Amino acid sequence: MCRIISYNIHSGIGRDKVQDYRRIGQFLAESGADVVLLQEMDTRPSERAIERDIHDICAGNAFKLVPSPAIQEASGWYGNAILTRFNVRKQETFDVSQEGRQPRNVQIVELQTEKGPIRVVNTHKGLKKLERRSQFAMLHEHLANRLKSDPVPLVLAGDFNEWQFFTRAFRGLDNLLNQQKVGATFPSQFPLFSLDRVWTSDDIAVINCRKLKSKRTRVFSDHLPVQLDIRLPDKLAPRD
Repeated sequence: MCRIISYNIHSGIGRDKVQDYRRIGQFLAESGADVVLLQEMDTRPSERAIERDIHDICAGNAFKLVPSPAIQEASGWYGNAILTRFNVRKQETFDVSQEGRQPRNVQIVELQTEKGPIRVVNTHKGLKKLERRSQFAMLHEHLANRLKSDPVPLVLAGDFNEWQFFTRAFRGLDNLLNQQKVGATFPSQFPLFSLDRVWTSDDIAVINCRKLKSKRTRVFSDHLPVQLDIRLPDKLAPRD
């Protein structure tokens, strides 16, 4: 089994107004996650060392961090990141920023598991409806081409910022991949909106997909984390 968690960590700032990557990193390490897709990782505050932020979110040596900055400043960066216990085979960042809006990207990382490769796709979409629609279309086209030219078991997850209850925004992605039922994840203390979502390719067997709601997760961020347990096909073999 492989356990994947997607989590918008709100720059490490909890509902108690405390900024603490260490408690989030410890929680993720204790969760048994093999891979964590982070949104809103922020190392920019000059009062903190970047190395300390990364050490804390990785729970020491529990994970390796693969950064995917959407914003880069002299003091640090802000954006997506992936924590992993697996070796990284390939990584790339696909820019989906829209003019006049906050920069956004799609992080794509191929990992080598015991059964073979898996591709994890991590993203955080924009706040405006038209901005998101364009980003969803770009993401769909990119993944459709990738699955056709280089088929590898794929998990897509992140904060999609789609507030509408009865949205048609995901029709393209739903035709390409299998969306998993998660439910409302925002705000963490009383979830009303399904902002955090997960899709998987057909060659992945989903054991369980659920939001993680507890005393800690209600406090650690304004989003609840989402946990996906999967089984990869036995036929997979390492690729060159």
